[in-house]
Amino acid sequence: MRHACAAMVLGLALAGLCAPAQAQPQPTAKPAGPSFKVMDTDKSGHLTLDEVLAHAKKTSRDVKPFRISDADLDGDGTLTLDEQRQAGITGLEHFGPVNLKELDVKGDGYISKDDLDEYFRRKHREAYSRADADKDSRLHPSEFALFRF
Repeated sequence: MRHACAAMVLGLALAGLCAPAQAQPQPTAKPAGPSFKVMDTDKSGHLTLDEVLAHAKKTSRDVKPFRISDADLDGDGTLTLDEQRQAGITGLEHFGPVNLKELDVKGDGYISKDDLDEYFRRKHREAYSRADADKDSRLHPSEFALFRF
């Protein structure tokens, strides 16, 4: 008798949990980045580094140049999200805290458009190399899943 009651209670609880899920539409998740098909401009079924870099350039964020000393308020060499907000810097927030030594490609204490372009090209090359598991200089759809900046 106890087992029958426990089974009935469990059955009702599970039915109650399932009912709202069926009644409410499931939210659709947005893709984290560009799709393979969008980046594969020559429709070859694989991505070259040139295609990745061309897409990155076309969709690059507009980050205004800034002096490191004006933005790195605590002088630790890392630009935190809070420091980005306080300095009015937009376009880098998706990358989290940023190592300013890496970002200052010229090493002049100022982050210019050229510094940013080279930094992002370098980061895309590194991500591409990590994702290219078979090292054939092409990303197949299965390898594209590994492509993370």
